[in-house]
Amino acid sequence: MADIKFSCPHCDQHIQADTSYGGMQITCPSCQGNFIVPTPTPASPPTPVLTRPSLSVATPAPVAVPAVEAAGGCPSCGKPVAPGAVLCTNCGYNFKTGKAVQTARPGALAAAATANQWETPWYKTPWPYIGALVLVLGILYFMGQENPKMMLAFVGVALLYSFGIHVVVIITAFKEGAGTGFLTMCVPFYGIYFVFKVNENDTLKILYGLAFVLNIALRVLDSE
Repeated sequence: MADIKFSCPHCDQHIQADTSYGGMQITCPSCQGNFIVPTPTPASPPTPVLTRPSLSVATPAPVAVPAVEAAGGCPSCGKPVAPGAVLCTNCGYNFKTGKAVQTARPGALAAAATANQWETPWYKTPWPYIGALVLVLGILYFMGQENPKMMLAFVGVALLYSFGIHVVVIITAFKEGAGTGFLTMCVPFYGIYFVFKVNENDTLKILYGLAFVLNIALRVLDSE
């Protein structure tokens, strides 16, 4: 039977006694003090250690992709393909699923863009009106060679057109920013830079270029 080891509560004398003395009052052999022998605490059973079961992930078996012989080529377009290829680089045919991937080719995109361009009605494009203006100015100029009134009308139409285009350019520049608008309005050379470098509207570039040519023509006429 195991012994109980304890200390005297009066003099701290180490004492060893049989477990049968637990709970009994004894006298300390050193200081003759009376005290009760402590009852031994039953040992608690060891706590079982829980181990997590190991999990094994099943690796899926690789899917066998049917190899394509180079001599046979693509069954969709007939183009030669590399052995073991999955997709045909020419038509997008998938050898695994047996279906062709629908992709838009550059030629088809270009054809669609051309079709959309021609679908725009002619009267919604600026070209008819630019052509009409050039025709009117040409008629007034050639008639003005013999008739001063016609020449005066040519100058008036040219000045009115140039002023209108200048106003349109200033409004467009202010839409880009207040600083850009003020520079375009106050600095003529910056207006040219804005139209041909900053602005991306091709129609405005053509209209402004025509106004620029008319201004040069008016200066030549004024010098004569």
